[in-house]
Amino acid sequence: MYSRHYLFTIKLGIIILCVQTLKAQYRLPVYTDYLTDNYYILHPAMAGAHYEGMKVRSSYRTQWLGTPNAPSMQTFNAHARVGDRSGVGGMFFHDKNGFQSQLGFQATYAHHINFNRSRTEINQLSFGFSGGGSFYRHDQSGFDPTSDVLVQGTKLNSSSYFLDLGLTYNYFNLYAHLTVRNLVFVGNQINDEVILSKPKRVLASVGMFMEMASRWALEPSILADFIQYVDRPTVDISLKSHHDLRSSQFWGGLSFRKGLTNTLTQYETIPYAEPYSQLTLITGIRHNKWMFSYTYTLGLGDKIINPSGFHQFTLGIDILSDEFRPTFIRGIL
Repeated sequence: MYSRHYLFTIKLGIIILCVQTLKAQYRLPVYTDYLTDNYYILHPAMAGAHYEGMKVRSSYRTQWLGTPNAPSMQTFNAHARVGDRSGVGGMFFHDKNGFQSQLGFQATYAHHINFNRSRTEINQLSFGFSGGGSFYRHDQSGFDPTSDVLVQGTKLNSSSYFLDLGLTYNYFNLYAHLTVRNLVFVGNQINDEVILSKPKRVLASVGMFMEMASRWALEPSILADFIQYVDRPTVDISLKSHHDLRSSQFWGGLSFRKGLTNTLTQYETIPYAEPYSQLTLITGIRHNKWMFSYTYTLGLGDKIINPSGFHQFTLGIDILSDEFRPTFIRGIL
């Protein structure tokens, strides 16, 4: 009985991993690192949304520590204001999962419309678009010989190119984002035409900063994620607490991700139906121009694939002029 239950758990894990792979294929997966002062990683309209200077962020994500070929991801992005109404940005990422890996890049242009002439208050509408590509490799060179025609024993390569479009509105301590990923998508050597040829993805988020005291603010936010052809919409509900201490700022919080549909499967006579859910702990510090953040994500529910959780580290620097330095009460700019 125990072995059957154990085998069912393994098969269930494989099914869920396959679903997540289809959702993230040929693009950067959506994790919770956007909550570490890194909204540009999701929304192109945030490129250069701050009034001056450059924001640089680099992150590393890993799971299954100590396991060979464990999933891991690295990202690097930078974006800056150019003039009064323009912003530019760029990003690189490397995502690896066992014998599968992908390397991607994107470049971004954003246009910002400032409704206030004064920089002491923020009232800004932004439009942005990103174009880039992703290169995917499945390394079968180490596989044992087999008669399966899908196992060729070589390094199988494919690629895709995309165009994203986004809209952002920042008003003092309020912000809202709407981004459509893969508005234009071209794939090479992609066999699954339904799932992978036109996988549009819609990301919508809204949040605000609530000043609780002169040096303390709460930031509730919500993110909705919808993927074409994949009936797995999810919602992130997050709350962060920001604290200001002279030249340093600290934050901590929680983010709860909930699937809006059940994962359905059955092993012999054992039915299973449960929505995907996870909880992320967030902590970070900014001192002068430097910032560091750490997030820990743990799956929830009856069946947990990775009981050790997911670790992600983000390191960044804000290269701003002395003329304008926004406080944390003014939001994510």
